[in-house]
Amino acid sequence: MVKQKPIQKPVEESSFTEQQSKEVATFKFTKQQLVSSNKYSYRRDALNVLLEEGKLYTFGEVDKKLHDFLKGKVNE
Repeated sequence: MVKQKPIQKPVEESSFTEQQSKEVATFKFTKQQLVSSNKYSYRRDALNVLLEEGKLYTFGEVDKKLHDFLKGKVNE
């Protein structure tokens, strides 16, 4: 009887998967795409003010801008 070694993931495959997951997290979108998205439909007016035309944003960047804006102080 021949003893077989357990099958292991090739190093290349696991690093590809890690790279792919990092790339998904770094998709960037234009102001127009974000303003018209369902994800931010409840904050369209704020996004129109906070985001710049011609610049690309990740969801994390947009969430941080919205959070900072909503937590800001009101000037009287």
